[in-house]
Amino acid sequence: MTRITEIDLTTSGSALWLVLFVLVGIAFSYFVYRRTVPPVSAALRYLLMGLRAAAVVLVLLLLFEPILSVTRQKQKRPVVAVLVDRSASMSLVDRQTDRAAELRRVLQDDLFRDPPNDIGLEFYPFSYRLFAPLEGPPDSVASQDDGTDIGRALGELREAMAEKYFAGVILLSDGANNLGENPARLAARYGVPIFPVAIGDSAQQKDVLITNYVTNEIGYAGSKIPVDVYLKSSGFANRRIPVNLVQGNRTLDSKVITLSGNELEQKVRLHFTPEQEGVLKYEIKLPTLEGELTTANNAKAFYVRVLKSRLQILLVAGGPSPDLPFLKRTLAADENLDVTAYVEKLRGRFYQAPTLPPVDQLARFDCVILLDFPRRTSSQNALNQLKALLARGKPMLHLLSKNVDYDKLLQLRDFLPLGAKPVKGPERLVYLEILPQGLNHPILRLSEDEIENREKWRELPPVFTDLLLVNVHPNGQSLAAVDVARSGRGPRRPLPLILTRTTGQRKSVAVLAYGLWRWNFLMWGVGKTDESYRRFLRNTVRWLTTQEDSKLVRVTSNKEIYRSGEEVKFVAQVYYEDYQPVDGAEVVVQLRGGKEPQELTLTNIGEGRYEGRFEVLEGGDYEFTGTAHQQGRVLGRDSGRFSVEAFSLEYQNTRANVELLRRLAEASGGAFFTSADFSGLSDRLSFPEKYITLNNEWEVWNKTPLLIAALLLLSTEWFIRKRKGML
Repeated sequence: MTRITEIDLTTSGSALWLVLFVLVGIAFSYFVYRRTVPPVSAALRYLLMGLRAAAVVLVLLLLFEPILSVTRQKQKRPVVAVLVDRSASMSLVDRQTDRAAELRRVLQDDLFRDPPNDIGLEFYPFSYRLFAPLEGPPDSVASQDDGTDIGRALGELREAMAEKYFAGVILLSDGANNLGENPARLAARYGVPIFPVAIGDSAQQKDVLITNYVTNEIGYAGSKIPVDVYLKSSGFANRRIPVNLVQGNRTLDSKVITLSGNELEQKVRLHFTPEQEGVLKYEIKLPTLEGELTTANNAKAFYVRVLKSRLQILLVAGGPSPDLPFLKRTLAADENLDVTAYVEKLRGRFYQAPTLPPVDQLARFDCVILLDFPRRTSSQNALNQLKALLARGKPMLHLLSKNVDYDKLLQLRDFLPLGAKPVKGPERLVYLEILPQGLNHPILRLSEDEIENREKWRELPPVFTDLLLVNVHPNGQSLAAVDVARSGRGPRRPLPLILTRTTGQRKSVAVLAYGLWRWNFLMWGVGKTDESYRRFLRNTVRWLTTQEDSKLVRVTSNKEIYRSGEEVKFVAQVYYEDYQPVDGAEVVVQLRGGKEPQELTLTNIGEGRYEGRFEVLEGGDYEFTGTAHQQGRVLGRDSGRFSVEAFSLEYQNTRANVELLRRLAEASGGAFFTSADFSGLSDRLSFPEKYITLNNEWEVWNKTPLLIAALLLLSTEWFIRKRKGML
């Protein structure tokens, strides 16, 4: 319904002058035709008088530029959004209800098929996010999505309804929210009432399920790996069942557990010993029990990346130092590393032996770590042996300090990420800051969450450096630098502190700071642990010992194994033939696996780097191919694979969460209903009238028809006068 509330006419000059001129114009027209020569009839005189007066009025309107304004109020129709849960838990058949059938029955109700005329209904399916609206109430819903995030769906719905009279939400769901934050917090400030209609039985169901597991994502062939399995059960108290760990058709371990039956979590530890390298699939299995609600949660597959047996690490130190005991102890604590240390003493000899073993014997080591080496007194023979070993492609981690002789160090320039001899200065304490190109690098990943990762690096105490200027090798990359803002006195430019270099399959890392023991020891003093220090060393050794090729296009996923519901992130690097980064390329990733192929175009983030994300994927094995194009030319391709654990979040809590749905209704000012009785819902869908004000303006003077009308009036008057022979 629309109603006019105001009509207004404004002019560029005074309205009083306009009225006065109009009256004068009418009076002048009357004066001209009061007597005519020759005389004509009174009717003709009045006609000519009217034509002249109308033409004068139109001309005056054109001169005063009048604007006509009309204000209207239009009533907005309230819109109620119907959120339809399509997550996998909506397909369960519990003791009282077939949830899918119950949902179909609810959607067939007259409320949804023939809603009141004064409101509009819009239907949105949702699960882990909100999906595109439907044209009307669906006849059926494919309940197959893994994960329910009611809070995200409500948030995205409010954005979708921003231009409408958003009056309320009808939520058709079992309330099994298992992703995101508590939606009741959002409901309290949502601004419109929520009317949940509960689908499913809220009573305890008979079920045995695997709720979680904990194991190593990376293991080593021949090393025993534990798997902690967490179970819940209801309705099967004191029942004894086996918990099996299998690979293919082989049972690797099995333990019998007595079920509590009271939904309390129980833990079982199993073990397995991988025999080969690669990404291997394992499965935890429970037997099927009679009367279970579902067997979909009785098995859980997981993947472990198995590397070769224990890595052999060669540690060469230029002498005893505060960093040495912390470094040795941390490396030795990793059961997947076997560390052999050589520490120099006076005249270039070592505490462990007079000299380093021959190069052929050193070749058994997988990685070389140099700490505070070489010094001025270091043996040239030892330096030559290490140079020969690195020439065989061995990766190297170099931890520099104030005692390093840079003239001797540059004998290893072919293997270092340094481009020239650094410039030394006074020793100072500095904080470290991750650079943009270091955020996604594996060695600096202390947490999978980017914000948390930054915070972990910021909370580390400062370390020492005595360098003023560092030149990075053309094939090198600076991942972290001095945080100038927090480090106080010193050069006001970000001095590189952590460098990497990759040439073909040869890798090296240089840390241009010392006193890293502070990241271990001092963290305990502030109530933290040495986890960041240990993870940095572990990440660095893993990255150094992982073989890579020298492709010009590299496309990788941020992980090889994902938990169900995790987001998959792709990172690409694109180079020209001279290994200069390429910006402005189009990088497209094609993903195969799951229900249907998918395609993603990565976003350019600078320095030849590109990234993008896929939505949550179903469990299984996936393969991807990334292709880089520039101006119609293919720059290169790369491919890879990853796995998603086939485990549904939807079957961890199988009973309807009526308590959450009630809280949503109460916090938002709505009302709670059940699928068995929601007859009172239509009565609650009454909303206040809401109008929008519409303003329309017309520039009367700027209309061509007005000018044409004035000309026609004057022409008609002239034509009549001419025909009558009037003066």
